[in-house]
Amino acid sequence: MPLPVPEGRQSDVVYLPAEGHQVVLGTAGTGKTVMAIHRAAHLADPATQNNGPTLLLTHNNALVHYLRHIAAEHADRIQIEVYGRFARGYLSSLDLMPRYGGIAEGYQRDGLIAQAIADIRKRFKPNAYFDRPAAFFSDELEWIDGQGITRLDNYLAAERIGRMAPLQPGQRRATWLIRERYIELRNSGGRPYDWSGLPLQVRKQLRVDARPRVYRHVVVDEAQDLSPEAIRSLVEAVQPGGSLTLFGDYAQQIYGQRVSWKSVGLSISTPELFTDNYRNTRQIADLALAMTEMPHFKDSPDLFAPKSPAVDGALPTLVHCDSSRAEYELARRSATNAGRYARVGVFARTRAQVKALADAIPGSTQLRKDMSRWTDDPGVYVGTYHSAKGLEFEVVILPYCGASNFPERDAIAAYGQQDAESRDARLLYVGVTRARTELLVTYSGQLTSLLPDPASGLWTVDRP
Repeated sequence: MPLPVPEGRQSDVVYLPAEGHQVVLGTAGTGKTVMAIHRAAHLADPATQNNGPTLLLTHNNALVHYLRHIAAEHADRIQIEVYGRFARGYLSSLDLMPRYGGIAEGYQRDGLIAQAIADIRKRFKPNAYFDRPAAFFSDELEWIDGQGITRLDNYLAAERIGRMAPLQPGQRRATWLIRERYIELRNSGGRPYDWSGLPLQVRKQLRVDARPRVYRHVVVDEAQDLSPEAIRSLVEAVQPGGSLTLFGDYAQQIYGQRVSWKSVGLSISTPELFTDNYRNTRQIADLALAMTEMPHFKDSPDLFAPKSPAVDGALPTLVHCDSSRAEYELARRSATNAGRYARVGVFARTRAQVKALADAIPGSTQLRKDMSRWTDDPGVYVGTYHSAKGLEFEVVILPYCGASNFPERDAIAAYGQQDAESRDARLLYVGVTRARTELLVTYSGQLTSLLPDPASGLWTVDRP
């Protein structure tokens, strides 16, 4: 697929000043990724005044492969990678990253946090706070790192946006002890880092690193998924006189935490705003807009109303199946058939669901960090909602959208009903807005309340 040519005001963004800080905000389908690639290529072009080495960062490895594919003509001029790879490479350049391992992740990180909780609760009288799921504490530790908080007094004073039930000072003190114990366990096991804590360590080293900066320009796609501390580290990673350009899906805030631009080191006056949808049909865009107007998006800092596109298409199809097995069969059959003439995205909530679907669809490709290539040929891509960010497909299939799966029960236990609904509503929004022309959603039991009602007029309602 050739790199699309910028349309309308998109060209203005490409040629914004090649110095200082630039922020471009747009709803789904406004072409942020296209603008990001063209912007990076322009900044790296020898003919551009103030050109220089340019880094294009994005959200996940699947999107890296997609960007490298559509930006192949510029591959010799821009470096494309995820933030984690950039951070790991920088720490390695200082001999601060072990050659193997070094980063606690996945089940290993979960186990260390669970051990830290068990160790700290022994210091207290019986308290139900420690009975909360480990995912609750994991999320809180990630938030602390993401804000760049390194001292207990700062944590106690911090406004915690995004948790419906604020933690009391005593609970924060207990959480801080868990954090300290977790870090002790991690270090003793030869894992000095985890992914959420990398930005803090990168920024710490950049403050004292007198070496010349590698990149004159940094461009970030899907910037809303970076923590405030990650953005601060990128501000410091740019060469003096260079530029940092962020493309994101939020309006006036960062990371869903009502963090000001100034507090993350950015000097901007007014962000560039885009609401023209170039991706979805009017019917799919109408469904997405209706989702943003539901209670789960109330007071959301990271979405604003898009303009519906002029391209017409079929209504999204909503199918009520008798069982999850019937959903699986319908998704498998529909994806296999559509994959003969179009690029199809099939997205599910869990990795287990993704693996089962990928195994059942001949020739399908899983969206994961070790995927080796991207192709324009018709075919099926299967992944989690998180892996779908920034991508687009002619056909999108979203199985298992019943109330028993959204919001997820473990998420409710960890974050509470309102937080879980807010998080999962955004996942579904990502899934819906990946579809260019056709969207199929299935459920068994009751439809999740995070999607518009079957009688809303936004669906073609069917049964298999």
